[in-house]
Amino acid sequence: MKKVKAVDRHKSALVFLMLCVMILILSPWAKAPSPVSPIVPEPEAEALATVQPVKMQELSLLTVEVGLEEAEFSVLAGQNEAFTLRHPDITVELIRIDPNQAYRIFHQSSQLGDSPDIMLLANEWVKEFAASGYLLPADAAFVGKALAEQFDALTSPLKWNGYLWGVPRSMDPFVLVWNTEWLHEWLGEDAALPLTIEQWSALAIRSSELQGTPSWLTLHPSDPLTLLAWLESVSDERSDGIWSGGNRPWEGTLFEQALSLLEQHRSGITLAQTAEEASRLLQDRETLAAVIPYSIAAAMAAEPRLSSDAKLELDHHAWKLPHVWPRGSSFAISSHSEAGDAARTWIAEMTDISIQLQNMEELNKLPVYRSLYDSDRQLSNLLPGRDGKSFPNQASLIKEPKLPERLKELGVIWNSFAMGDITLLDWNKRWTESIANLQLND
Repeated sequence: MKKVKAVDRHKSALVFLMLCVMILILSPWAKAPSPVSPIVPEPEAEALATVQPVKMQELSLLTVEVGLEEAEFSVLAGQNEAFTLRHPDITVELIRIDPNQAYRIFHQSSQLGDSPDIMLLANEWVKEFAASGYLLPADAAFVGKALAEQFDALTSPLKWNGYLWGVPRSMDPFVLVWNTEWLHEWLGEDAALPLTIEQWSALAIRSSELQGTPSWLTLHPSDPLTLLAWLESVSDERSDGIWSGGNRPWEGTLFEQALSLLEQHRSGITLAQTAEEASRLLQDRETLAAVIPYSIAAAMAAEPRLSSDAKLELDHHAWKLPHVWPRGSSFAISSHSEAGDAARTWIAEMTDISIQLQNMEELNKLPVYRSLYDSDRQLSNLLPGRDGKSFPNQASLIKEPKLPERLKELGVIWNSFAMGDITLLDWNKRWTESIANLQLND
């Protein structure tokens, strides 16, 4: 009996012990985390292997070279500084080169494969650079409605093989500036602009009688666009067709009459090497009229003047022609650039409406957006925004990429003529020879 009772007691103890263990295992508080030290599960090794590192923003380095004078370069430098603040991922090295050497420098660096990412080219150069394989298409740099805003006179030199190879930045056509005191003294108070070729002749004769003091005209002696601007004003005819009108555009035309006037009264012409020199001659009453860029002429007109100062008037009647030379500049992307996306971003922002307005306000450079001329009375008085019959709404007649070479040859002939080294007869002969040589090289 005693043995059985002992066994029962052992069984009861064992059952009790098992029940206690089960209670400990199943109890909710057995796994409750400590309120002081929370339990943070560690990620498994496989999960750690799939975590991706944070991707750093890719940086782009752009080199931009521009042939600008110091004042205009300073404005662009400020615009570029604001751009880099908005785009910390793009570093821009902005370099100024001599404007008079820009074509040679850009052409040479492009040939050597060492050109900057972005070049500021005269519109007349763009098609040649594109045809030579030196540029990338720039269509993607026209953001939003920017392309629809462009004037045909500015975009036609940029088109080649179905693409646009540059983005217009500004334009600065030539304008005639007159000393109206001399004009009215020589032709009478009723004289009104624009003048006929007969009135021009009368002025030249009057200057000759006064032994060329003041001169009756001031021109740059080697810039062909200066000459063409004057010819357009005298003849009221566009000049961009002289290379497509046969070999003799100077014979039996108003252009020939105007050149004959220059030849006969060369002694009364002042040859100024810079626009600044020409403007000084106007202000000092040493010349009757001068052909200078609009930006410089507008700055002169805006200056406060005393009653004793020379009375000057801008004559841009020739801008009513279907086409005059806009003297525009455009940003272009080098075909050697490895930062095309960054270049297009930079160009898009450096040519937008706010930049156009700033360049007009600070530099008197005319904007390239049609809508600005529609909405601004001062601009609409200068040029029509959407009138398809006059400049700058019509494309140039020149379609092929040889324009820089043609202008260079014209500049050489003009310089020889202006310096008195050749006659008008020689001019016609040299012109015919230059046309023949260009046709052989096509």
